Amino acid sequence: MAVARPRPYRRILTSALHRRFVHASALSLLVCYIISFVIGEKTSLFWSWFPIGICGFRTILLFVSSLVVFVLRVGQMHIGTRTTTSPITTFKHLFPLHIVQTFGWYMFSAWWFSEVYVWSAPTSANLGWVKPGRINERPSLNERPIYLHTYHMLLAIVQAVFHLYCDYDRITIPVAKGGSAADQRTHPVESVSKRIQRTLPRVIITGFTRSAIIAAASPFIYSIFLRRVTWRFTLYFAKLFWNFSRSSAEPPGLVPPLGLSLLARSVISGGLLLLCWQTSNLFFTSFIGKEPLKRGQPLTAEAKDPNGSLLNGLMAKKEVVSTFAFWELSFISQRFPDRRKAIFSDIDREGGAAWSQILTASTETIKGITTRIDQHNNPPSSQRPVAPAEKPQPVLQTLPRLTDPPKEGNFFAPSPKGTSRQERFGEALSSTAKAYGKSADWTPTARARARDAFERASSAVLSPERKQKLLGSSSEPKLLTGPPSARTPESLNPLLAQLLRSPLGHPVRQTYAQRLSNIVLGRPYASLCPIVDAIESLTRLLIASLAEDQYGKVQADVPHVVRLFTHTLLTLDAFVASGLDVHWSDVSFPPSSQPQAQALARRVPDVDLVLDALRSSLSELLVAFGPYARDIGLVEKDLRLAREAASLVDADDVFR
Repeated sequence: MAVARPRPYRRILTSALHRRFVHASALSLLVCYIISFVIGEKTSLFWSWFPIGICGFRTILLFVSSLVVFVLRVGQMHIGTRTTTSPITTFKHLFPLHIVQTFGWYMFSAWWFSEVYVWSAPTSANLGWVKPGRINERPSLNERPIYLHTYHMLLAIVQAVFHLYCDYDRITIPVAKGGSAADQRTHPVESVSKRIQRTLPRVIITGFTRSAIIAAASPFIYSIFLRRVTWRFTLYFAKLFWNFSRSSAEPPGLVPPLGLSLLARSVISGGLLLLCWQTSNLFFTSFIGKEPLKRGQPLTAEAKDPNGSLLNGLMAKKEVVSTFAFWELSFISQRFPDRRKAIFSDIDREGGAAWSQILTASTETIKGITTRIDQHNNPPSSQRPVAPAEKPQPVLQTLPRLTDPPKEGNFFAPSPKGTSRQERFGEALSSTAKAYGKSADWTPTARARARDAFERASSAVLSPERKQKLLGSSSEPKLLTGPPSARTPESLNPLLAQLLRSPLGHPVRQTYAQRLSNIVLGRPYASLCPIVDAIESLTRLLIASLAEDQYGKVQADVPHVVRLFTHTLLTLDAFVASGLDVHWSDVSFPPSSQPQAQALARRVPDVDLVLDALRSSLSELLVAFGPYARDIGLVEKDLRLAREAASLVDADDVFR
């Protein structure tokens, strides 16, 4: 009988995310209900707020603007921070799909909100599209709703820029440097209610502040750049329903008829629109970033084959699926002894025991660090400069040889000592000349003669101004040979360095922190959470196996894990300390005259989290398995390297 395949982890996670999506949407619907009450007419005290009525219908229409943000977030959701080396590289990664989607959805949301707002405004607001005019006059366009729509579109553009620049698409999952006594979680995530209570006031203030700034700049932008374009665009569609005079082809007057009431209405409506967008982003991030638990149990607890579904998630290629699977594995290794025992006892499975497959998936994630470092230090042959192929030389007909050919053998072997007085004098003169040529510096007499020769040659060839410009930077003659200096920020021209420090040079700057994160944590998004969870899970499962592994097979993999942690820790520590050179465009990096500042600048927080996780986990493994080190196959060399990497060189008594 064929064994049923386990349910894919992707489907289990999708079901959980769908429930969270519904909860976030319900809160957004509540915000839309409040906005609907604010912008609606207050002619009736009861019907102005009663949900089953015009207020509820307007709420559903406004919810479309929030739903658009949810659709955008689902399509572009990721977890790790961006590790692109420069803003230009980030733009290349986002262009064109992410940029087009973000701007398109926000502009559609702004247009929809504008239509609902104009429709909901009272007659006294004068926001109708057409002014009817008198009996003997043709109707004319009303510029007030045109300006209001344009203002909301400008808000959409600004919000899209902030969305891309601040990376609103990221689901923030905090990583703890070391669990405190009160909270031992690797990812100390706040509850949704606490996170919303803490963030909501700042979101409201930010929204109305941004709306006021754009409202102050919109009259000038609209009058100078957009007035004629938006007028003609609106007139094109309005002609389908109304008959306008020829004088309506251009907007009336040089200055648009904007009053204080319309500007105040713009600030309020824009603040409500931004509140709708910002709260939607907040609710989505808060609910989707919840722990992978359901009723206090792991997501796979209710599956028919929990271990099989979890293994399916650990081996997934998509970032979101694998990240949540490793997060769940970390919870199992810390909190759920029954699931740990089930993993240890699951030895009869297709593809190997459950523990062996977990070890393989975690090892591949951790080994990715050293693999990326090796690829950076030794790029593949396809990325190296290829020397041009030598063309075959044509065979030439030469004259007959008159002397013997040069002798064959080792040309670099020392020549035999001379026997005659003349040969010994020639050897002494030759060695003296070679010593002057190979000297790293010149003698004072030679330096003075060389300086005099340079002075006379420059005076004869160059004008005084040209001589001062070219030779005035150095009073000492430089060596004629020697390796060229490396291209560093300190060797840049002062004008170029100043340009790189300015906002114009920001797009091309490649900071040390971004380049290090790009190599260590992967690209284009950092895989920090899976790496830390893989390290933590292996450590907790191995330590728990001392009491919970009834077959005693897990301890055989302790030497492999210790060697893996040791090699990764030593390689990463050396690479952080001196393995990565500073890019020439990183003008903010401290100069070489400040070694302490340079050492501090090389400490990148996310990379330090990986180092701390490796060091603490290796220490715990050595302490837990110290008494059984030789019984499980840990040789003296591995123990010595592990103790040095984990800074346990003074704890030799623990391992005896």
